[in-house]
Amino acid sequence: MPTPKKIEQVAELKDRISRAEIAIAASYQGTSVAEQVALRSALREANAEMRVVKNTLLKIAATDAGLAQFAELADGPTAVVFGFDDLVAPARALANYIKDNAGPAVEIRRAVVSGEVVDAAYVMDLATVPSREELLSRIAGGLVGKVRELMMLLDGTTREFAGLLEARAVQLESEGEAG
Repeated sequence: MPTPKKIEQVAELKDRISRAEIAIAASYQGTSVAEQVALRSALREANAEMRVVKNTLLKIAATDAGLAQFAELADGPTAVVFGFDDLVAPARALANYIKDNAGPAVEIRRAVVSGEVVDAAYVMDLATVPSREELLSRIAGGLVGKVRELMMLLDGTTREFAGLLEARAVQLESEGEAG
């Protein structure tokens, strides 16, 4: 018989699952409380959160949410990193934490990205993608460069045309004086 606490936990997980753009399953055994606090802090800066979940509750919440692929994250002791706005930031924060802290036994197992189950290698590749702001600034910079190039071409063309008109006017004046 489910307890009120477990019912509440399933409801919280169901809410997170239904809102998540990315959910990364990771093993966390062998990490100290201080290391987990540092990881949670790094994830919070990336607008993500980590929850240690019971596999049965995660499977129930995934089924209740109608998103069975999230049940595949339940495998052994599981910590799930949920990202709600951005796909890249949570993956980058977790990958950077793993890279910077070789001692902790945090390891990415698999993830659900935009409704698709992916492996750890995909998450690590995703962590290398530039941020949305950086991509937008690159696009804007490229567009500004092309607009500037067009402006210079038009300016050069009008300058050459004005020079041709002036040369023709001088030529006509000299022909008129000569004739």
